[in-house]
Amino acid sequence: MPNAWMLAAPAVASLSLYCLACCLAVAWWIAPRHRGGGRPAPGLTVFKPLCGVDEGLEANLASFFTADHEPLQLIFGAADPGDPALGVVRRLMRRFPGRDVAVIVGADDAVPNPKVALLERMLPHARHDVILLSDSNVRLRAGEIGRVLREFVDDRVGMVYQPVVAVGERAVPAAVENLHYTEFAALLTIGARLLAGQHTVNGKGQWVRRAALADVDGFSRVRACGADDYELSVQVAAAGWRLRMAAESVQVVQHDWSWSSLAARNLRHAGLRWRICPAAYPLELLFNPIPWALPLLATGSRTLAITAAAVVIAKIALEVSVARMLRGRPLAGRFVPVILVKDLYFFGCWCVPLFARTAAWRGRMYRLSAGGMIEPDPVPTPAPELARAA
Repeated sequence: MPNAWMLAAPAVASLSLYCLACCLAVAWWIAPRHRGGGRPAPGLTVFKPLCGVDEGLEANLASFFTADHEPLQLIFGAADPGDPALGVVRRLMRRFPGRDVAVIVGADDAVPNPKVALLERMLPHARHDVILLSDSNVRLRAGEIGRVLREFVDDRVGMVYQPVVAVGERAVPAAVENLHYTEFAALLTIGARLLAGQHTVNGKGQWVRRAALADVDGFSRVRACGADDYELSVQVAAAGWRLRMAAESVQVVQHDWSWSSLAARNLRHAGLRWRICPAAYPLELLFNPIPWALPLLATGSRTLAITAAAVVIAKIALEVSVARMLRGRPLAGRFVPVILVKDLYFFGCWCVPLFARTAAWRGRMYRLSAGGMIEPDPVPTPAPELARAA
């Protein structure tokens, strides 16, 4: 029996850590959520780098055109003047002619990170004191801008970031991605901040004071960073500014993903995490109880089988409950078994970066190096392989 419990210890310990993260998320959720008093919120410029028409793009962008905050400036950028996403922007500009909008076309091909290349072109056109870096799959909620801008009441705060939740799944790969995103970029982000004081900044909702951005030379120091959002937060903190996690999550909408799209994004993200902080990367496995529990079923021990079942059921119940709280909506019953698939899938994804040196991003292959640096892969990738990777 002692040997049996030693075999069960990793699964039980992992579940305990996951339960702790859930408790911290609940504490964050129920904590007082208002700062700033009667001080007026600053003006906001929103940067929206675009590349192609993602699912739900028009509804996502429209949520910013209808935002209930003034003054507000929207700046859209695309590297290709023929990018179809620009057609969506122009259609919205006709629908909302009173909105302050700028469209910037073109980017420096010498900048390894294509998103940063766009941000650098957009920066000189910003007119307000706070800039929001926001991806194309973000959908704004009513009053969200005002609630997050209250975090800047302290003049020493240079950057505010939001935990990320993902919603809208209609297909199984989208459910896997949305649940993983909510778990990793919200649940564990909150846990890392409250438990370890660690800021794990995600660029879906990254708000930065222009003065802080000026102190770090704009985006010039993150041109070759794959995780430009995280590295920018490190630079801002090193310049003496405070970082703050918002009391408001940011919502991304993802409906119909494919397994190949899921793999391309998550293998890239995992590869970057492994190279940015190799000492912390193994800790990710400790927050995934199911891969530790299922091997117990092969031992032939009834006690271990019951333990494994209990761990799996408890983990699924915790995730369903916390995901409902963080996402603001229940998980459809048909997607509950997807949690089991997700945890095994991402256990496999975790292993790949230990051996892979390249990753796909927006139709291009990149080499990953220490510190999360990226550069276009000089070895041409055959078109069919690139299409599958992208």
